[in-house]
Amino acid sequence: MADNYYLGIDLGTSSVRAVLFNHDGQPVHAEQRETPLMTETAATAELDPDLIFDQLIEVVSQSTRFAREHNHHIRAIGWSTQLHSLMAVDKSGRPLTRLMTWADSRANDQADEISRQFDSDRLYSITGCRAQHPLYPLSKILWLKECQPDVFARAHRFISIKTYLTERLCGEYLIDITDASATACFNIREFRWDPYILKEILGLEPRHFARPVACEAVLPPLKPQMRLRLGLEPETLIVAGTGDGIAANLGCGIFDDSAMTSTIGTSGAIRTTVRQPLLDPRQRTWCYCLSDHLWVAGGAINNGGIVLRWLRDQFLETFKADAAASDLNSVYAQFDRYAADLPAGSDGLIFLPLLTGERSPNWNARTRGVLYGLDIRHSRAHIVRAAMEGILYQMYSVYQALASISGSSIQIRANGGYARSEIWLQMQADLFGQPIAVSTVSEASALGAAYLGMLAAGTVSHLGETLPAMAVHKIFQPDPAQSAVYQSGFQLYQDIYQRLYR
Repeated sequence: MADNYYLGIDLGTSSVRAVLFNHDGQPVHAEQRETPLMTETAATAELDPDLIFDQLIEVVSQSTRFAREHNHHIRAIGWSTQLHSLMAVDKSGRPLTRLMTWADSRANDQADEISRQFDSDRLYSITGCRAQHPLYPLSKILWLKECQPDVFARAHRFISIKTYLTERLCGEYLIDITDASATACFNIREFRWDPYILKEILGLEPRHFARPVACEAVLPPLKPQMRLRLGLEPETLIVAGTGDGIAANLGCGIFDDSAMTSTIGTSGAIRTTVRQPLLDPRQRTWCYCLSDHLWVAGGAINNGGIVLRWLRDQFLETFKADAAASDLNSVYAQFDRYAADLPAGSDGLIFLPLLTGERSPNWNARTRGVLYGLDIRHSRAHIVRAAMEGILYQMYSVYQALASISGSSIQIRANGGYARSEIWLQMQADLFGQPIAVSTVSEASALGAAYLGMLAAGTVSHLGETLPAMAVHKIFQPDPAQSAVYQSGFQLYQDIYQRLYR
């Protein structure tokens, strides 16, 4: 008899992944396809939804093929997806737009309009979102209404990438409550689309959106042709899932406010899990739904690994030569070696990594990147290390905002691509003055998605039961001497920001 396994789908900004886990949460197989981000203007950041669908079919079908070859039975599948995505579809479900991602800032003027015309405190209290920011689908829909009125008029629904994929697979427009609460259109206490926001700001009704469901809700059966393409058994459960950051909290075993998660992938975030909505009087943080009794509060930065990817892409041949290899992973390994050869503070070079504007804590989408203190002695290695430090400085400002309303955590657990870089994790421990722990499994978002499948299948009894793979593998302790250097660097970072953008 085949053993039960669980598939976690992780739909990020830069890739589509599927990771197969056993009942302990240990990964046994992974598939990935890189997704190109379309940036035709400085404010545009779109993905092709049909390419994502094709990539989803590929990674799942390859995973089911592996499972069959190894006599593994896929009992359930869970989703983890990027938040804040938006696309419009017509009555037939055909896309009228590309997928606007969280990094798309074309709705800057509409966000300002919302700020001028509506009570931001009221919107924040209802939605848990800093609603007057182009990140959120609320502003993006208003942008479509004002800048592409023909598309807006033809739109049957305004949906996220997960909803688009769910409809193509199952035939229904559904959205999990986390994805819904990251739109700035959803009431996080009543778990419904907020009629005031939809009507007064957008002139829309709930019927223009997908039906909200619990994160652990089992989706309707797959269309027969889709089940065959994916190679899935009829009894395999597919659950709604949650957002990638919230899934990372689950994958790290963070079910209360005794710990925080720190994620750096394409973007970055600091989060904690709470038992009632946790809001900041200064609106520096957000709060999204996880279940009917759990919320996740935190703050996110636009510019995480996307900054290193930008460095990689702009100077690829130079970095490849240094890495003495052609594959991209070796380039990132070379980045680590660059950083390890330089002192904390990058010899006075400061990098404000705001290439795509800013989210938490200041929510200024019009900021841009800055290199400060560049002189004749600085090399490309200094720029790489300064970029890594700058990303952490921005993360630290988010940590300070969250800690001010939730209290300092006992421990911070790292996940995302940066959790594979020991030098970067040590930098973070030194800057934060806090232990940084790494779980046994680095695929936290995919594991969190699979965990919701386990919950639906009864493999775990309740939201809060931990898996062996969630155990801490290694802890990076802060070095007081290095911490002093980083605190000085962070103060300079803040001073530069204040002079430029306040």
